[in-house]
Amino acid sequence: MSFLITRRPEKTVGSKVSRWTALHNPYIFEFTRKDYPVVSTAIRPSYHATLPTAKVTGETNLFVTAGDTIYLNSGIYNGTYTVISATQISTTESYIVIDTPYIGVGGSGYVNYSEVLVNYKSYIIIYDAADNSVIDVLYPKHDSTGLLLCDVSGAIKSILETADTYGFTLINQKNAGMSGSFYLGYGVTYKFGSTQITTVETVDATTYYWINAAKQVTGQTVLGMGGYGQNMAEYVPFNMTGSAAKFLTMFNTPTKFSGYPFTLGFIYSEDFQTTYLERHQINYNINRQATSGETDQTLLVSEMFYANDLQIADEDATTTEMDVWLETGGVISDGYVESGGIQLGSASAHAAPYPTTSGG
Repeated sequence: MSFLITRRPEKTVGSKVSRWTALHNPYIFEFTRKDYPVVSTAIRPSYHATLPTAKVTGETNLFVTAGDTIYLNSGIYNGTYTVISATQISTTESYIVIDTPYIGVGGSGYVNYSEVLVNYKSYIIIYDAADNSVIDVLYPKHDSTGLLLCDVSGAIKSILETADTYGFTLINQKNAGMSGSFYLGYGVTYKFGSTQITTVETVDATTYYWINAAKQVTGQTVLGMGGYGQNMAEYVPFNMTGSAAKFLTMFNTPTKFSGYPFTLGFIYSEDFQTTYLERHQINYNINRQATSGETDQTLLVSEMFYANDLQIADEDATTTEMDVWLETGGVISDGYVESGGIQLGSASAHAAPYPTTSGG
């Protein structure tokens, strides 16, 4: 028997995967219940001369009998059927004749014993990846086909804090209240006869990330297909050549007030666990002449896995414009930062501008 994650809220960008999602949009995982594997469905004269018979494998001790309702997914046979007869020839092989006309050979799939395993529901545990504490436990039910769509956004909102905690003392600082990470544990519970059964928890190895944001999703499916949907992929920096990510601002050109501290928001993604990030900056006067050389400062890797505030360096006396962008600073090896790297500034109109001479 299996109950598995069959679709995940993630998007592929080049050779990388974005697992960051706007929390104020649906954050949906798809699960599918599959009680027992089906090899094929075909005419098997030993069991019925004219009706299709499904060959079922696996541990089939919890077996069905004539008159029971099952859900069968076996190629062209996909739906709820009544059992005409059921024959178990071993603990790992059974044959089920169903009440539908034969229309051809059905391929491999699965069968769910809807009437034998009653009050079947899942339990989904949401863990905070920062400290492995439990955020919440959900008990959603699947539909008649064994499909379950679980939206975890509501549960995660319970730990959301909207206050900005940036203290303007660090070059970059995480905002753990408005972003974070989690992973899932899951299993099922059901009743067989008078016995209540709960399966051992499966802990999913993948970490997902959330941010206090909402995205306009128009004409998308519930999982955000057809573009990035509620996924924050266009804001996620990746450690790959040619990568470009937006700062967390919707201004064409953000405005800094002279003499006051200023920050830009960005996602410090998990893709930089072996590579430093650097803030690069050039100040310009009204004639677009540099008032300072290009400066760079290594970011604090301790603030990774969250949305960050990035502090912008002070302007010069005649500064009217600044170009600010992020680049990789080199491989982390015994605390040494190697030279070179790729630029991670954004080519988007909704990002802080960066020097066109340095690529995008």
